[in-house]
Amino acid sequence: MRSMIKAAAIAAFLLCVGIAASGQTVKTTQTVQKTPEQVAQSLIDAYNARDIEGILKAYSPESTAYALPSGEVILKGHDAIRKKFARVLEPNMKLKVEIVSRIVDGKFVIDKEKISGTADGKPVEFFGTVIYEIADGVIQKEWYLRQQ
Repeated sequence: MRSMIKAAAIAAFLLCVGIAASGQTVKTTQTVQKTPEQVAQSLIDAYNARDIEGILKAYSPESTAYALPSGEVILKGHDAIRKKFARVLEPNMKLKVEIVSRIVDGKFVIDKEKISGTADGKPVEFFGTVIYEIADGVIQKEWYLRQQ
């Protein structure tokens, strides 16, 4: 039995050495999933690059956005998200998001954001806070704090 195990180990080693020596690579199908912080940052990066497809990749197709503290649903699904971002990505809107502070707690990312630039040629600057719930590598839910 030991000689069979030893022979199998030697065969596996020789196979690996042969692959390495020939310059061939072994492909794996394992996908590394982004952390919640990486997903949130990918959204900010896509927004600043004015990349609507990159923005949508950060969201689940069923993602829902809520206003806080009311709980009112303000966006649901990719179509609504596309419409929201299409407005702020129009050529007359030159806005950029900067993260002022970020808290990561498990699947939640809380960003204090500074949005600045020009809208219709006029300078704008405002701040907002958003809470992202991220699971399976995409934003599932988000909450926008609304001042009353």
